Amino acid sequence: MFRHAFLSLSSAVADAPKAAVVFFTAVADAAALAVAAAATVAAAVPAAAAAAADGARI
Repeated sequence: MFRHAFLSLSSAVADAPKAAVVFFTAVADAAALAVAAAATVAAAVPAAAAAAADGARI
């Protein structure tokens, strides 16, 4: 039984760096998406305000 527990533990330790790469890649992707979304909103708001000032309906 001890042998099987040791093999599971060593497998988990070996897989930990792979899981960390996946996790940090997802965090970086989420941060990039948040920046892109903020830039899109920042670009859209002045355009909508200018259109409204001209009397256009969006």
